[in-house]
Amino acid sequence: MIKKSIHESGQLVIACFSGVVVMPEIEEYFYWLVENHGVKINADFSQLIYTSELIKVDIQVNDVHRISHLRATVGRNSSGSNLALVVPDIKYYWIAKLYQTLSKSSHIDTRLFRELDDAFDWLKYDNPDK
Repeated sequence: MIKKSIHESGQLVIACFSGVVVMPEIEEYFYWLVENHGVKINADFSQLIYTSELIKVDIQVNDVHRISHLRATVGRNSSGSNLALVVPDIKYYWIAKLYQTLSKSSHIDTRLFRELDDAFDWLKYDNPDK
C-alpha cells in the first residue's frame, strides 16, 4: 500500500510504503503526481518516500528502469526538484541506489537516508506527524 499526502501548500509530497508494494501501485502513485502537478502540487515541490511496517517491495530491476523512464518522459515537467528516499532496510538499498542513479537524467536531486528525521532536515521541512 502507498499512502500519499500533500503538505506545505503543495510544496511537499509524502508517500509511505507499507505492507506489500507492487509495481502497479508505484505506477499509480507516479500518475497521481503527474495529474496533481500544477493543480494541488506546486511545480518545484519536494518529495519524501519512506516505509512503515513494510513487508515487501515486489519489483524487479526492469521495473526501476520503467519508473525512471516514465519520470524522464511523461513526468519530465512534473518531477519536482528534490526527492528524499528513506531506506532503513539494507535489503532495499540496491533498488533505491539504482533509482537514484537513473534519476540523475531527470535533474532531480535524489538523496538516500536511513532515518526519517534526516530526510526531513535535508528537505528543510518539519515532519507533519510530530
